[in-house]
Amino acid sequence: MINNAGITRDNIMLRMQEDEWDDVINVHLNGQYLLIKSFIKKMVKNRWGRIINISSTSAVLGNKGQANYAAAKAGIEAMSRSLARELGSRNINVNCVSPGLLKLI
Repeated sequence: MINNAGITRDNIMLRMQEDEWDDVINVHLNGQYLLIKSFIKKMVKNRWGRIINISSTSAVLGNKGQANYAAAKAGIEAMSRSLARELGSRNINVNCVSPGLLKLI
């Protein structure tokens, strides 16, 4: 299973509306939680599974106007680490990929 849904609602914190915060957290973090939750029982029953969560370098580096995005991505990384420990003994691998922007010449 690959979790890769995402949106942005960029705004500096001073001007960020609650719905901008909630939209990003709901799609990125809650969306991944809900998808994992819908597959996990079958994976545990089969004692096999692969979960790949997509994060971003923004989780660690942050970007101006993207506190909501960075918080969601950091949550994804923490959730991935916890699930890897929780599910590894059941032969379910959980990985997190954190791509960043590249400047192409």
